[in-house]
Amino acid sequence: MEDNLLKILIADDEVSIILLIKKLISRDIAHQIVGETTDGKSALSMIEREKPDIVITDIRMPGLNGIEMIQAARELGSMAEFIIISGYKDFRYAQSAIRYGVLAYLLKPIKADELNSALEQVQRKQGETEKLKTRIADMEHTIAQNRITKRKEILAACVKQLISPHALLNEQPRSSLEEVFHVREGIFCVLIVKLDFDDRVEADFLAENVEAMGEKYYRAIKDDCFDLEAYCQESRYYLLFHTGDAQFRDIIRKVDALVKDKISQYNMYQVSAAIGQRVSGKDQLGYAFLSADYGIMQRLREESGTLIVYRGERNLLEGLELPEELKRRIDRALYELDEQVFGELFQKLYEDVKRWYREDPYYIRHFLEAAVGYVGMRLQSEEPQSSSLLAQKTDFCCSAEDIYQVCLKEASEQILAAGQKKKDGISRPIRSMKLYIREHYGENLSLEEIAGAAQLSYAYGSSIFKKETGMTITSYLTQVRMEEAQRLIRETNLTINEIAYKVGYTDTRYFSKLFIKAVGIKPVDYRKFYN
Repeated sequence: MEDNLLKILIADDEVSIILLIKKLISRDIAHQIVGETTDGKSALSMIEREKPDIVITDIRMPGLNGIEMIQAARELGSMAEFIIISGYKDFRYAQSAIRYGVLAYLLKPIKADELNSALEQVQRKQGETEKLKTRIADMEHTIAQNRITKRKEILAACVKQLISPHALLNEQPRSSLEEVFHVREGIFCVLIVKLDFDDRVEADFLAENVEAMGEKYYRAIKDDCFDLEAYCQESRYYLLFHTGDAQFRDIIRKVDALVKDKISQYNMYQVSAAIGQRVSGKDQLGYAFLSADYGIMQRLREESGTLIVYRGERNLLEGLELPEELKRRIDRALYELDEQVFGELFQKLYEDVKRWYREDPYYIRHFLEAAVGYVGMRLQSEEPQSSSLLAQKTDFCCSAEDIYQVCLKEASEQILAAGQKKKDGISRPIRSMKLYIREHYGENLSLEEIAGAAQLSYAYGSSIFKKETGMTITSYLTQVRMEEAQRLIRETNLTINEIAYKVGYTDTRYFSKLFIKAVGIKPVDYRKFYN
């Protein structure tokens, strides 16, 4: 059937009039006669059953007259259009017909042009209605997609800030929870499910397993929640859920059963879970994430494969700042850039932190990461390890000792690099060229232009760059562009074409080829992993 096919019902006490009306309807009007009747009561039953678009009815009919039948149909909620046919002596009914929203009032004898004009009017109106429905559906879809995006943004922002607890608690979500969640009287809480393993695995394989495992928890507690949203990152599955106090106990029971269910475990992984502090609103959402993060870190000293529920054990911001005395001790160790001296200091620091915080892995991790960050700041490293990348490394650790070793290695590498620069006297021209590349990587750079930033010829600039860095200028430029491309894919909704252009490539296929070579997977697959 055509989209604008009109469903027509004809009601008249004279069969000859019904036949005439059918004959007068133009073939150009796509229609279907869904009912014919000679009395008002049966017409009303047909209207309720067939739901016609148009009802053509006489005024005078047995049972219910035309006006009474229209009134009853409206009371039943019928959206049909009505066309009334009557003689001159019944024209006094016109005023009543208008009151009930009758489309047309046609006098006998019926004229084909008047009847078809009324039908065409309904057909046009129906077409406009369908267009409006399509527009509304499109708008609803866009609103729904924006709502999903904003929900994910709230979770992603909170997860990103876990490496900086003070910032997490002070920064409010850009979108109101009421805008994107079905908020009722109750609580918000965060569940983190974590996969641990002995060796690093392929990123896409890890992501598939984290998501598949997380969906089991999502399905298990979904019916106990008013609303919930999930977010995956590396080896963690975050689930922000909104529920009531009574349902919260059932959620704990179900999550605990899943964590302990050996059938649901993966042979190469160890599954742990943590539920953070219950909070009542968006101003406390940061603490819900932070307390869940605290809980999941306790897996390093709890029995493996357990659920940790945060009970408000401690002030999670206390003691995360480096004491001034410790900073001075680090400064003295860094003065001579002696890796051995610093290693002894860092080991002493590790032992002190374990004692101060009773071997709490949450504080050990944050304290040691803060110490590494301070080393990078004091050495003014040109390209220090970002705090987020260091946090990714320590999150893959399965013990406090592993965290210590990762942080020691990172700090030692910074000291070695600083010592090498001091020993070799790494030249200011190299720093100038690197800085110029980092500031202009999105432009169509030439090698002559980059060398010129250090006031060197292309030949000499390329030679000393390769000698002092171990890589060509082109390789370094590509590295910088690929790093920025990865960040844009993770953190923005820009298309791959737009990202390629932003980092300096007009040929998307060539950009993808370089991205695969640098990262190991296609840009679109990299986005799937992070989104």
